[in-house]
Amino acid sequence: MKNLYTERMTIDDTIIDYEMKVPVMEIMRLLEIASFNHADKIGLDHDTMQEKSNAFWIVSKIKLQIRGDILSQDKISINTWTHTPSLIRCDRDCEIKRKSKVLVRSTSEWCCLDFDTRRVRKMSTITYPDLEMVRTDGVELSYSNMRCEVDASDLVYTREIRATDIDVNNHTNNLKYNYIAMDSFSMEELRAIKITEYEVHFVNESHFGDHIDVYKKRADKDHYYIEGRIADKTVFRVIIKYKKKKN
Repeated sequence: MKNLYTERMTIDDTIIDYEMKVPVMEIMRLLEIASFNHADKIGLDHDTMQEKSNAFWIVSKIKLQIRGDILSQDKISINTWTHTPSLIRCDRDCEIKRKSKVLVRSTSEWCCLDFDTRRVRKMSTITYPDLEMVRTDGVELSYSNMRCEVDASDLVYTREIRATDIDVNNHTNNLKYNYIAMDSFSMEELRAIKITEYEVHFVNESHFGDHIDVYKKRADKDHYYIEGRIADKTVFRVIIKYKKKKN
């Protein structure tokens, strides 16, 4: 079994936005599809992890660098590869290509929670496969330490977690947070910018019936900071780097 996996697909109109391109939320979904399919092949899928290790995977943070648009009918390949596990996590990198052109690069941090205690497990306690490390390079994206103080003036809206938001681990699916974050923008705001980097930190779980207050502020001339909170508890943070579109 190899640490590298490639998924190939053609982009159809079901995942493109009003600009006929794949938005950041759906880019995240494409990367997750490839990552989960790889996990299935190497025995790190949800059912096997539960059976052999009484644990499940969570992603703690992800960063994307968007180099080019993914368009309707594009034929793309998604390469994803894992790195050697450290004490409590296993990093995974991805890239999306159209032919030889790299459109998206990403890095992510994954760790395992115990099914019973929901506490972080050391990787040494997990049944982890002996992989052939055919790709060991990283995408060399560094995470941001940006944290902004938000107050009532930055509150955009409140989102209630509903039944369709809940995943197999009985908490909010991490992909949903990308939609929640991006819904803090108006159409006019989104039409005015081009996102070049997108970073999300998953800080705490949320569950059915929770109400997440979504705050957004312009951090500087080319960054937005978004934070989802339940009362005083931070659930997620998003940092977006962008360029203003030319008129």
